[in-house]
Amino acid sequence: MTTTGIAYTDDGEALGYQLDAPARERADGSAPTPMLTAHGLVSSVHHWTYFLPHFAAQRAVVSWHYRGHGGQAAPADRAVSVAQFSDDAAAVWRAAALGPAVVVGLSFGVQVALEVWRRHPAAVRALVLICGTPGHPLDRVSSAAPLRQAVSAAVRQLGQRRALAAPLLGLLRSRLGVRALRELAYLSGGAHRASCPPEVLEGLFAHVAELEPELIGNVVASYLEHSAEDTLPSITVPTLILAGDRDQLTPVSTAERMQRAIAGSKLVVFPGHTHLVQVEAPDAVHAAIEQFLDEHRL
Repeated sequence: MTTTGIAYTDDGEALGYQLDAPARERADGSAPTPMLTAHGLVSSVHHWTYFLPHFAAQRAVVSWHYRGHGGQAAPADRAVSVAQFSDDAAAVWRAAALGPAVVVGLSFGVQVALEVWRRHPAAVRALVLICGTPGHPLDRVSSAAPLRQAVSAAVRQLGQRRALAAPLLGLLRSRLGVRALRELAYLSGGAHRASCPPEVLEGLFAHVAELEPELIGNVVASYLEHSAEDTLPSITVPTLILAGDRDQLTPVSTAERMQRAIAGSKLVVFPGHTHLVQVEAPDAVHAAIEQFLDEHRL
């Protein structure tokens, strides 16, 4: 059963959300812990293609788009941030009125999920962190702050120069551009050539092509600038970390560092899979999450 709603943020933005839930209650009347999703960078809920119907057959699952994403109008204030997205997640959670949730973050959504824990712990019953980093993703190349600042500034400036950004986004609407970017995703470990459904990547590219350039620049810059590394030792809820051993965007070493920093957390690595493991090996990912939920009676 699917319903939709509108959540209003503290600064007045209206965010659409979707609530998928079982058509029938459990025989004993009990209700498993609901889920709240946070999707990837400049992405959309289409990355939950397999996840939503699977888990919504068992429990309530709330999915939503970040402000300015998923066909929603660009926000009045383009100065978005990871922290703001976490506040938006909390607004969606309050609107859905389902009680503390298993917050499931994918890629960039891992940073959002960690900020939800930092800023809105009452919303969090458990965390599932899929192929993400706690922050400062450029650190695996260089931890030099000046480099990070320079790249972030360049990304913001590009977003503000519509005359330059628009042609680049136009490539995402061309057959040649989509083919080139798909190859880049395969070569970078962002997707597995054989097991990632091509329509997932094509859907991502189509979504990005419709986003407002300045919004893209600010979201990407915030992704690069943000870190929740300091909040990892404070996490006291059950936490599951999932990683693909061929993921070159957020490698296993990053997942291992998170696992060491979060007391009692569990790490599951999927051999042969990349950054989009949840669509490459959905059955295995669902089984790992279900085992975690069962272990913690969620």
